[in-house]
Amino acid sequence: MRKLFFYLSIFLISLSLTSCIDLVEEVTINKDLSGSYEMRLETSGLGGLMGQVNGVPEIPQINELKQKIRVLKSQAGISNVQQLIKPKDLKFRVSFDFEDEKALNNALYALADAEPNMFVKKILKVKKKKVIRPNLSPYLHRLLEDQNLSEQLPSEDLLNYINYKFIINTPREIKSVSGNRAQIQSNKTMVISSYSFRELLIDKKNVNLKVRF
Repeated sequence: MRKLFFYLSIFLISLSLTSCIDLVEEVTINKDLSGSYEMRLETSGLGGLMGQVNGVPEIPQINELKQKIRVLKSQAGISNVQQLIKPKDLKFRVSFDFEDEKALNNALYALADAEPNMFVKKILKVKKKKVIRPNLSPYLHRLLEDQNLSEQLPSEDLLNYINYKFIINTPREIKSVSGNRAQIQSNKTMVISSYSFRELLIDKKNVNLKVRF
């Protein structure tokens, strides 16, 4: 699952500012189990600030990411692929529509340049009455070790200010959720869970999430 979360960490590693940054994954499920996916950075104005201080260093991995997006556009069951990638302004957004669960997971693995394996067979399970996000923390920790990324991470204190937020929008009112940080929103069709990168990468928090609707 290489780069699914860590191609964005290239931006974050370059920061020395203790301001909150959110890496957001948002999935919207339709009644026929098709839907849309978006990954984005929410920086609360930091992009403009970084522009004033000459932005961030040139990032060669961005070209690799753009190539992955070109591959994504040709995948079966994927349409309406859009991107906004401006590293120097800390602007990042990738989105697409998916036909079904299989297309969604194939797309996520394509972006990650990986294949399903014994640790994570489906990154997201989309069923008629539920959505399940497996606990990815053990796999992320294994990825850090395999790719020798631990030494490249920001300090543990800085990781407290970098958050991972996962949002699910459902086609019907949510009946129940399980997950330590899962919060049903007032419209009853949205769930949000959020963890700091320190919790994910250092504390290895269980981020399993199950939403029934």
